[in-house]
Amino acid sequence: MKKLIATLFFITTSFLYAECSDLNQADCLYWSYYCEWNEETNQCQEIGGGGGGEADGPYSYQVITESDGLRNGPLYRDGRLYYPVDAVAPFKSVILTPGFGGGSTTMSDWAEFFASWGFTAMIIGPNDEINDSHQMRAEGLLDAIETIKEENLRINSPVYDMIDSNSFVVAGYSMGGGASQIALTLDNPNVEFIKGAIALNPTIIVEDCDLCADFNYCICLVPEFVDHDIPTLIVAGQFELNELESYDGLLGQDIYANTPDDTIKMLLEIEGGGHGSSYSESSRYKSLYWASYFLMEDQNACELLLERPNDASQFLTTLTCSQDLPGDINGDTAVNVQDVILTVNFILQNQYDSSADLNDDGGVNVQDVILIMNIILAG
Repeated sequence: MKKLIATLFFITTSFLYAECSDLNQADCLYWSYYCEWNEETNQCQEIGGGGGGEADGPYSYQVITESDGLRNGPLYRDGRLYYPVDAVAPFKSVILTPGFGGGSTTMSDWAEFFASWGFTAMIIGPNDEINDSHQMRAEGLLDAIETIKEENLRINSPVYDMIDSNSFVVAGYSMGGGASQIALTLDNPNVEFIKGAIALNPTIIVEDCDLCADFNYCICLVPEFVDHDIPTLIVAGQFELNELESYDGLLGQDIYANTPDDTIKMLLEIEGGGHGSSYSESSRYKSLYWASYFLMEDQNACELLLERPNDASQFLTTLTCSQDLPGDINGDTAVNVQDVILTVNFILQNQYDSSADLNDDGGVNVQDVILIMNIILAG
């Protein structure tokens, strides 16, 4: 661990021991790779962590804090859960964690954005904003899943019994983006509930003196470190390496290249962009469509994902869109008695499968069997 901490200090060129919000204007301009000066508020703020604009979805939103009764998870700090008002439950959830030196609130713009579009969105910070490793941040994301599941069961919560506890997207900026990738590979029961990941200008650090023996500090990126089958969106800057030379081989483009080709993945490289390029509008909406498709199975969102943004210098993906036939549980392009039997088996075994959840109530039950029967009788 001491070696890893020393490495973090080395490759970040002794970057901030505080959040951007603690800096004066001169220091903010000096650290312009990471921070920017807000002329309206006369404050320094982190680049890239924000959602890139105002929340513009159809829903207003509220926030649940730990002082309101939200679980205080031991593997992260200052969790806050944003939820939409008057949206249709059950809500799907996105969890966001920040970059180096930032606390949970540096991701509040992203949470507001997702909540305004009908998601529950939780922001978390690392317990130690300077010394927590990528893996520790990844474990924090998985701990936040536990918090949301418990909040769904808390009777006094404003989102009591309104959250789909089986569907999550984990996301983050910079170190948080790399943490979202590491989270997908950990041996943790909550990984099975992750339907997708969003890595915004990610950096990734894994220390392994067997696989990385020929690299400084035993740190490298090889396919074994991102070997998973969970759909992943990666946003990177075309010239990000110019700002983060010490992260050569450890940035978003490298994560995409090392992720298995049979995993659904997408790389949006922003033309002319640096380490704050995930602040772009195209990044925001690709992230929204990614969550909409993999959490809500919104086929229109899938088609929008495949459109190349005007500001993309690279746009790579293994994603394909296919029109699903409602009620075709076994994927044989027909709705018949075999689909009824499969759905009944899900019910008897208390298993959840999104393709069998025809009414999107977060469970597979007799109502879904009735809907399949109606499709058969009508066809």
